[in-house]
Amino acid sequence: MKRRAFTALLILSVLAASGASAQLVSGRFTTSFYTFQRFDTVGSSKTYLRGFQSVQLAVAQQDFTFHAFLMGAMDGTNQFGDNGNVRFYNLYLHWANIARMADLDIGRQAVYAGVGNGTIDGLSARVRLLDNAVTVAGYGGSTVRDEYTGVQKNWHDNLNVGGQVVTTLLSGARIGLSYMYRTEERQPYVALRETSPGDSLRTLLTVPFLIATQSTAEQRASADAYWSYGRTLTVYGRYDYDLNYMTTSRGTGSLRFSLTDALALTGDYTYRKPDIAFNSIFSVFTQSATNQVEGGVEYGFTPLLRAFARLGVVSYTDTTSTTWSVGLNSGYGTVSYSGSTGYAGQLASFSAQGMYPVCNGVLIPSLGFSWASYRLSAQDEKDNALALLAGATLRPLRNFSCDIQGQWMRNRFYDRDARLQVRLMYWFAERTSLFGQEVN
Repeated sequence: MKRRAFTALLILSVLAASGASAQLVSGRFTTSFYTFQRFDTVGSSKTYLRGFQSVQLAVAQQDFTFHAFLMGAMDGTNQFGDNGNVRFYNLYLHWANIARMADLDIGRQAVYAGVGNGTIDGLSARVRLLDNAVTVAGYGGSTVRDEYTGVQKNWHDNLNVGGQVVTTLLSGARIGLSYMYRTEERQPYVALRETSPGDSLRTLLTVPFLIATQSTAEQRASADAYWSYGRTLTVYGRYDYDLNYMTTSRGTGSLRFSLTDALALTGDYTYRKPDIAFNSIFSVFTQSATNQVEGGVEYGFTPLLRAFARLGVVSYTDTTSTTWSVGLNSGYGTVSYSGSTGYAGQLASFSAQGMYPVCNGVLIPSLGFSWASYRLSAQDEKDNALALLAGATLRPLRNFSCDIQGQWMRNRFYDRDARLQVRLMYWFAERTSLFGQEVN
C-alpha cells in the first residue's frame, strides 16, 4: 500500500508540475526467460525456468521528467518455492534547470558522487557555478534494501548522505572532492544456541536466541583528479580515506602515454583494503591490504583492430602473484590469452568471441569459445574447463529486438551444463497530451 501511494504521489507531481504542454513519453519493455538443468543428486536432475519482466519509463514535460524502472521475476516451474517478486530500482521526479543553474531529484534513485554511491529513497541536488566550471552535488535519504521494495521505516539507522564538489577551472583537468556517510540496519534473526541449565555443565540444551546487531556504518572522504595533455598523455588518480577506521581504504593511479597515433603505453597502480563496514562482526579481524602494479602496451593496426599486452604484480602481506594477458580487439570480436601464477593460484585461459551483422544488420549471429586450465596451489590437481556459447540478435523493426543465446560448459564437476536465455525488447517514444491539448 505504501509503495502504491508513493508511486501515485510522484506521478501526480509530474502531471501538476508544469503547464498543459505536450509530454514526451518514452520507455522500454524487456521480457526474458532463463532455463537450466541442475543435478541435485547423482543421476537425478531438475529443469528450472525463470521469467523476468522489466519496465523503464520516462514522462517528460518542459523541465520535469518522471523516471521509473522496475523488474518482476517469476519461477516458472515453482522449484524455488516462491511466487515471484517485483523490485523498484528507481522511481523519482527530476526537475531540471532550476534558475538555469540547478537540478533536483526526489524519490528512489541511484547516486554516483565520487566515493558516495548506492540507491536511496530521498532527494539529491546539483548546482552549477562559474559558467559550469564548478559543480556542487549533495544527496540524502534512506538506504534501500537488497529486495528493492518498500521504503525503510527507521531512517536514523538506514541513512545515506553525502556530496561532491567538482571543478574544471584548470585547463585540461577535472578535480573532485567527495564525502559519504552511510548506515544500514541489520534485521534481527533467531538462531539455535547451546546452553547449560543451572549449574550443571553436563546437560546442554538447544534453545532459540534472538540475534540483534548494531547498524553497520561507513564514513569516507575521497579526492580524485584527471588531467590530459592533448591526445598524448592522460593521468588519473584517486584517494579514499576511511574516517571510521582512520586509515587509507583505497588508492588508484593510472596513466596513458601515446608515443604515436598507433602505439600507446599504459600503467596502473591500485592499493586496496577489504571493504568492511564499521560495527560489522568482520571488523574485529585483522585486515591486510593488497598492492597491484600493472603495465601494458597497445598497438592499433587500424581504427577497429588493436593489439594489447599487459603484465601485473599483486603484492600481499608476505607473498606475490603475477598476472598477464595478451589479445586482439576489433569491432567484431575479441581474442585473448591470460593467466596468473603465485599466491592467487595458477591459471591459463584462452577465449574468443565475435559477432557479425548480416542482412543489413537485421540479423547479428554471435559465437564464443573459452578454455581454462587452473589449480589453486602447486599441490592441487590441475582442472580444465571448456565453455561454448552461440546466439543471435534479430532486429526486424527499429523498435523491437529478439536475443537468444545458448551456453554449454564442461569440467571435472559437471559432465555437461547447458543453459538457454531468450530476451524480447520493445522501446518507444511518443508525444502525447495528458491534459487534452493538441500535440504538435
